[in-house]
Amino acid sequence: MFSGNYAVSESYNSYTLTIDTLYPTIYDRDMVKLTNKTDALTAVIRPNEKCLAELDLLFDYNERQDIINELKKGYPVIRKTDNFAVCDHIKLFETRVRHDSDMPAKHLIEAAERFYNDKIGEKNINFTVDAMGRLLDGDEGTVTENNYNSKAGAVLTISNRLQKNVETAAEDMKKGAVVVLDLNTNEVLAMCSKPNDYLNRALNPYSIGSVFKLVVSVCALENGVNQVFDCTGEITVGDTTFSCQKKKAHGNQRIKEALANSCNCFFINLALNLGADKITETAKKFGFGESFDLSDEWNVENGNFPDSKVLKSKGQLSLLGFGQGSLTTTPLQFATVVSAIANGGNFISPSVFKGSIDENGKMSESENMVPTRVMSEETAKTLREYMRYVVTNGTGARADYNNSSAGKTSTAQSGIYDNGREILNTWFAGFYPYNNPEYTIVVLTEDGTSGSADCCPIFRRIVEKIE
Repeated sequence: MFSGNYAVSESYNSYTLTIDTLYPTIYDRDMVKLTNKTDALTAVIRPNEKCLAELDLLFDYNERQDIINELKKGYPVIRKTDNFAVCDHIKLFETRVRHDSDMPAKHLIEAAERFYNDKIGEKNINFTVDAMGRLLDGDEGTVTENNYNSKAGAVLTISNRLQKNVETAAEDMKKGAVVVLDLNTNEVLAMCSKPNDYLNRALNPYSIGSVFKLVVSVCALENGVNQVFDCTGEITVGDTTFSCQKKKAHGNQRIKEALANSCNCFFINLALNLGADKITETAKKFGFGESFDLSDEWNVENGNFPDSKVLKSKGQLSLLGFGQGSLTTTPLQFATVVSAIANGGNFISPSVFKGSIDENGKMSESENMVPTRVMSEETAKTLREYMRYVVTNGTGARADYNNSSAGKTSTAQSGIYDNGREILNTWFAGFYPYNNPEYTIVVLTEDGTSGSADCCPIFRRIVEKIE
């Protein structure tokens, strides 16, 4: 409705209405406004016959009736309107729309506004009233603006253009998330969560399955392990038999072929040879089971990594080898793993804020994240080649565009069932372009079919738009 208050002076009382309140503006990395970017019309309607006669120029029947009832209290009424008309008595003012209908990155912006939510300006209209509190005849009000043109706000790392392209590429996704990073800085360039409900799935932990084979591969290459394994389609550990998809026998495999074929048996054997301590040490370097500070007050948990007691079981270590068991992580966190491989071996915590803007538009930049080397350049180079091979000769073929896509697919069992059917989390985690990596892109589909069918086409559509 409206807010009002009396201000008493020696000769008269005043009645003040707030026409609009201004909150900090959220900008993209190129200083494109993401909020407060469009204007609306706000009408100030005084309780007199002349204003009543103009209501039908701006409002439909139900709105008019509501306004008329409110005006019976004897004070002006504030209403936004989608219509414009030349009015002699109703006053129309341009006001800001904080969130318009095509606002991108809804989840990320709403999260950012938790830290930039203090009122910074307002536009008011003041009316004089007599000693009885009645509006004086003929007073059309005096408009005042208090910091209403302030440019203050926050600059996010996202690109408005890329964000919209990602949302378009993922428009058929019913439930899931996409994260795009600048892989040299791990600044979030785009973050999409479907559907537009309360949950930001890009920051929500999920079972990850075979994309974790990249982490096991890092561990193996860093420890000089890349043995040949003959996959017969299944492998028995203790009293449990594990199998590759459809029990396919892949034959002799090294890491390169095993990643391309997503051979579970190979990575179970590899995990047992490496041991829990070495895999855990590698995983912790990437933040598994830890958290990220996206700002001073915004801490995001990365999910669960099984502890040493759990991994004493060879069965649990076998599950970890191909990313199953109690292991979970977020799309954002796994994107940092891919970045480290693609950028030559440096792990960098992700960031979503580039800085703050003062009321005059001057920016104070946030501190850059400090990289930490988590693998050798040789290991990173080798794994980049292997991830390209996954696309050219393996399960990631549908992600290829311009002969430049690289990544890893995953179809992860969630342990959650719907009418007896297990829900699968499907992934494609990759980078682009292969020869000169710039972007890390992770696609997750919740309740999917396979990483190849669900996620690879979305990855391809995104890089098509990047080009």
